[in-house]
Amino acid sequence: MVKSIKRDASRMSAYLKRGIVVWILAFLTFIAALNAVNAVILWATQGLNYTFTPLYPFDLLISGLDVTTYLWTSVALTFIFLGFTSIAAFRKPPTDPALIKMFVKLDGNLTANRKALVDGLEENKEMIGSTRMDLLDRLDVNKKTSENLFQTVNANLDGTKKEILSRLGKQRKEIQTLREELFPAIETSLNNVREEMLKAVGKQTKAIQKVERLSTQSAKAIETQGTELTELKTRIERMESGLVPLQPKLTSQDEPEKVKGIGPRLGKELRAMGITSVGELLIADPEAIAENTRASPEMAKHLQATAQLLMVPGIDENDAELLKEAGVNSIKELADQDPIQLSSRIAEIAKIYVEQGRISENEKPTIEEILSWIKQAK
Repeated sequence: MVKSIKRDASRMSAYLKRGIVVWILAFLTFIAALNAVNAVILWATQGLNYTFTPLYPFDLLISGLDVTTYLWTSVALTFIFLGFTSIAAFRKPPTDPALIKMFVKLDGNLTANRKALVDGLEENKEMIGSTRMDLLDRLDVNKKTSENLFQTVNANLDGTKKEILSRLGKQRKEIQTLREELFPAIETSLNNVREEMLKAVGKQTKAIQKVERLSTQSAKAIETQGTELTELKTRIERMESGLVPLQPKLTSQDEPEKVKGIGPRLGKELRAMGITSVGELLIADPEAIAENTRASPEMAKHLQATAQLLMVPGIDENDAELLKEAGVNSIKELADQDPIQLSSRIAEIAKIYVEQGRISENEKPTIEEILSWIKQAK
């Protein structure tokens, strides 16, 4: 600390000396400039041949001087003193020896530290290499563990997918077998009933024609019988619809584009990710569909709900929309519904749809139809 104080004191002393020299030179420059100004004034007022005694302190050296010599001498001295002042003010001070020693010492310390660092790296090179190999081995182990986990998950998903597709295939075969067994008998029964009813209608028509010829009163009876005939035809149609098993709008083997809301572009994207049928669409993860297609997760769930409901016999696109508005989005949820409560909710929604022109009055589902949907879902 004593050395530092001495070094600072010597530095301040050097700057002080230079300041004093600069001040003295500047003062002499100022005096010379005043003499030059005085010479110019005398030259202008007294003429070139005027001889005078200079101002202090030049009067001590020169007793008589002409104006021209006085002017040029003063100007020359002004520039000389100004040059010396500039040199003294802007000259770079000599380098402090203590500062040079400090930089030399700092360079030596840096060299020593660099050498120590290099030696330390050489000594720890084997440890760093072993640590690196240990980290690489751990990364390999983690990678293998992750691959095994992904393989297990994929195997479980494939097994589940195959099981669901197998169940859907068996269900389709059972429906096909039932259709083949019941269709001939139902068709025969319908033909017989139709022939009998047509004969009865023919006889009644002939009787009505005879009655029309008799009197005006018979016209009312004919009108009544016509109403009965209309009701009879309606009953026949209902009998036919009751005897013929309802067919679902969709099956698990249908193409995805048959689902309302799936167009050609979305269908192409679904096929690109391996979904080529309605059954595969139902078991796919909505999040995976959203990642690989333009559909959002909510839209994917909406399409899956529509597909499920359209697989229930008797439900068409309008019915599926009404069910989804009523909070029914799957076959299981439909099977768990109370017929009367569900009919009440659907009736309110259908009323709004009719007012909006989305469906007609005749397209509103009846309680019997809703009960049939629930039975089919079970």
